[in-house]
Amino acid sequence: MSSSPAEVAAQYATERHLRTRIGTHERYSVGPGLEATVDRLLDLSGDEALLDVGTGPGDFPGRLRQEGHRGRIVGVDFSAGMVERAAEKYPDVEFQQGDAAALPFAEASFDVVTARHMLYHVPDVAAALAEFRRVLKPGGHFLAVTNALGYMAELWEAVAEAGAVEPAVNALLDSKAGSAVFSEVQGEELVRAAFGNVQLDFIENALVFATPQPVLTYLESMTALQSLAPDELERVRTALTHAVETRMQGGEWRVSKRVVFITARR
Repeated sequence: MSSSPAEVAAQYATERHLRTRIGTHERYSVGPGLEATVDRLLDLSGDEALLDVGTGPGDFPGRLRQEGHRGRIVGVDFSAGMVERAAEKYPDVEFQQGDAAALPFAEASFDVVTARHMLYHVPDVAAALAEFRRVLKPGGHFLAVTNALGYMAELWEAVAEAGAVEPAVNALLDSKAGSAVFSEVQGEELVRAAFGNVQLDFIENALVFATPQPVLTYLESMTALQSLAPDELERVRTALTHAVETRMQGGEWRVSKRVVFITARR
């Protein structure tokens, strides 16, 4: 969750590593689902013009179209690779490459703007929110999804413990920096400043692991470990495996996830 443009560009040049993390959450999550909460909060009729910023591989707008949404749906992403892949997979959705802080749309073009797990990557969040408000129609609905402070705290505690043994592990700690950029605290303040109103909703769920391997796979999908030499990566794996196995002595290991939904009206 780094806000470094170069790191974000490298991480999301293709969907491969993102798919690894999405797959981990889909397979190992317990508790309320994100999509059901998004649908409840948006309460779409099906005719709205909707813009999804930071759309990645386009799964959210693609799902809406497949479920019968009739209005215009547009997905925008900074990564040309993501846009290309999304357009291939969901040809009935309009996808464009673009910058969240300089959207290629006229004022008051959309009824709904969504920004799901992406604002912690944006260098100037206030500028992006101003753009979201600009392209919304009067009365339009904005929804941001992000991670609460302390998101996956148990995982990062294990990473820090492993880092005390193998210093190369500590590069992973930068991956949790997004909570300092756009959480329920900063997010509420920034959205209120942009829109003049704000509402927060939360869901509490968790990842539950029975073995260390899916945890290692998840962490190895992050940019911080992808440039390590093979011998260094092996030492990192050993340190992380020990830290995780220690936490699984009593059986399954539960990693808490608190997700924040921040909504506003223009």
